[in-house]
Amino acid sequence: MYNYHALKIKLKDEIMNINRRNFIKGSSLLFGSFLVQGNKSFPFQFPESNNLQLVGKSVGIYVESGGTIGWYVDGDTIVVIDTQFPENAKNFKSGLDSKSSVPINYLFNTHHHNDHTMGNFYLKQFTQNIIAHENCPRLQIKSNKGTDKENQVITADITFKDELKVKLPKENITAKYFGQAHTSGDIVIHFENENIAHLGDLVFNNLYPYIDNNGESSVENWIVTLSKIENYFDNNSKFIFGHANDNNLVTGKKSDITKMRNYLENLYNYVAKLLKDGKNAEEIAELNTIPGFDNLLEKWPGARKMNLSRTAEQLIK
Repeated sequence: MYNYHALKIKLKDEIMNINRRNFIKGSSLLFGSFLVQGNKSFPFQFPESNNLQLVGKSVGIYVESGGTIGWYVDGDTIVVIDTQFPENAKNFKSGLDSKSSVPINYLFNTHHHNDHTMGNFYLKQFTQNIIAHENCPRLQIKSNKGTDKENQVITADITFKDELKVKLPKENITAKYFGQAHTSGDIVIHFENENIAHLGDLVFNNLYPYIDNNGESSVENWIVTLSKIENYFDNNSKFIFGHANDNNLVTGKKSDITKMRNYLENLYNYVAKLLKDGKNAEEIAELNTIPGFDNLLEKWPGARKMNLSRTAEQLIK
């Protein structure tokens, strides 16, 4: 792992002078499209589709399965956020190569869950820098230990505790940890010039969220974290979310963050009252209702019951 001051020097040096020989060894195709363009900056346009689309001038998303992939491309600078699964990552990279085959400068993981990190296994060959919160590698390893995915786990080689800044030729990125929430390692990646932030799974837009007690989730702190994020960003900020009930809703506004916080507050207070009334976690789950929020999508069977039971488990501890 790197300390913060050494990391700033490392990032600056690598941004301005990336040694691409490590990436093109054994492949004459990797730089093909870039050599045609020369060293000049060129406009980057993906064809609009449900999978691959721009949400800003140089920032876009990729939707297939798993958590939304975010990307930034300007000339020969590429940043990727999250990787879904190996096959998805391969499909994403193929789309990326249709416009730019240069290496990925920086790859961020918003948190440790497999639908956001298992594609690291494929994309690692195209980047030397995977960045995540300091808790992310530990949780990745823990959650996959003893499974058939254990040998495919690729963790970040650069981690940080509170905040990390990356200065690119035409963009400034801040990766920030606002606190324990969906897991104990969720980070927000903010493209400052375009004012677009990837929130990972801090927001499940119009969905019942996944509450991962083994991943050190805290509904109570999640509420506080979202409040901090609301205060940090302005009303012109645009956001990318990990999941939504519709692919068109994986991007949104601050009001979507507020809706998510309101849901968690309602869930937490409702479960706390039921516990005070003498019900246990199993009885609360069997009620299968969250007043005012029974219309959210269950992306997997039993999602609403799980929200109830796992919130109860947290409050009982």
